[in-house]
Amino acid sequence: MDSGIHTANPIDPLAFDEALANSLGKPGALPIIHLWIYDRALYLGRRDARLPYLSQGLKFAAERGFGCVLRSSGGACVPLDAGVLNVAILLPDTRISIDDFFRLSAAIISTGLESYGPVEIGEVAGSYCAGDYDFAISGKKLGGMAQRRTRHGSILQLCINVEGSGLERGELMDNFYREAGLAEMLQNKPIPWIDPATIGSLSELTGRSVTLSEAKEHLLAACEKFWAVEKVPFSLPVADFSEARTHLTERLGLYGYSSEELKQADSLSNS
Repeated sequence: MDSGIHTANPIDPLAFDEALANSLGKPGALPIIHLWIYDRALYLGRRDARLPYLSQGLKFAAERGFGCVLRSSGGACVPLDAGVLNVAILLPDTRISIDDFFRLSAAIISTGLESYGPVEIGEVAGSYCAGDYDFAISGKKLGGMAQRRTRHGSILQLCINVEGSGLERGELMDNFYREAGLAEMLQNKPIPWIDPATIGSLSELTGRSVTLSEAKEHLLAACEKFWAVEKVPFSLPVADFSEARTHLTERLGLYGYSSEELKQADSLSNS
């Protein structure tokens, strides 16, 4: 399923994922892969919410057109824009181990991106949201993965830098963390440091204009090597979306703001 490009509240695509995960509790539920794009927002991790000057960092990002959302999956902040493809893999299985789910998704990504070069799986030191299941080509990070469990299934969310400049995304995150006071944190830092030069994109690494549509087709072909895949239009009852959004904001305490809302806000809760 592909829900297209989102520009409203940046929490909405996460609510779509949550609602789709809730549907996994129905008899005969099948795995779902949800593709989406959000133009532009910082997707914060829980540890980012403890940055001492988070409001200042988000105001800095807002002046450059970025909203924000606090997400519930693991990892640290990731910048999203119209050149970043987001993929949610949803399984009707709460028993799959965290490592097994990561390994499965890493195999799909490695297969889907192999035509662009050998895919390296492992932490890219100095990158934003660095983790054991970063994926890179020629040492440049293209994206990473995070996951969470729900009552009915498991969600793994990943992003792929397809178009645009990895260096610019890295510099945005470096400056955001400077403004937000990363250097002043003595413990529980979301990341230790950022080197913008560690970030890349498929277009940069190949030296040609790789499009989002092309990347989607490569991923679809990769998934077809693992499963019998049916490509279907995105469909979700409004009531299911509303219920999921309420769950994220009222039960889990997540939030989302547009860049304009951030510019006008006097402060942002770090709760």
